[in-house]
Amino acid sequence: MVSRSHLVRSPVAAQARRALATLVIASLAVGCAKKDADSGAEAKADASGSAVDVTDALNTAVKGKVHLEVTGGKNAGTYDAEMKDGGCSYGLAGEGSWGNQFSIDTKDAKQFSSLQLIVPNAKAAAGGTSKFQLTAGFGPIFGDGATSYDVNTSDRKGSGKVTVDDKGSTGTVTFDAKTADGVGLKGTIDCATVMRAG
Repeated sequence: MVSRSHLVRSPVAAQARRALATLVIASLAVGCAKKDADSGAEAKADASGSAVDVTDALNTAVKGKVHLEVTGGKNAGTYDAEMKDGGCSYGLAGEGSWGNQFSIDTKDAKQFSSLQLIVPNAKAAAGGTSKFQLTAGFGPIFGDGATSYDVNTSDRKGSGKVTVDDKGSTGTVTFDAKTADGVGLKGTIDCATVMRAG
């Protein structure tokens, strides 16, 4: 057991602790401000009289866009969304994998609220691959009223093809899939940024 008298209390260690505490407090403040803005902040007028949306100020970094076409099922239609949280990734879901995570919280059961994609081998997907897992969701992420369409080709639940054009810091994904129930999921993911493991 280490006694308290043996703990190092150097100025450098104290400075590191202060920096960490500052980062934690700043992260909490931004998170709380974002939550307040998301839960009903109205557009405010600036000095010139034009409207400024508080939410836009907090969500300036769009990480990409998702275009989805659903054929069949109760959510048939065309949907477009911006990824402001999550986004595209390489190597985070396993070595050499490609991933996409888009989700928003909504109470509207008809709203496109989630697209999750995992491609185990991104390099193999450059020419198109039939090995992937894709889920498109509508409605609340948690709770009642949600609908999801799932394709997991490794479990033989659905089929299709995914192509990944990995450009390093950006990328494009195209997918054309069908659930085991015959619902079609076709679309593109334009990645403005790509989080890379390591």
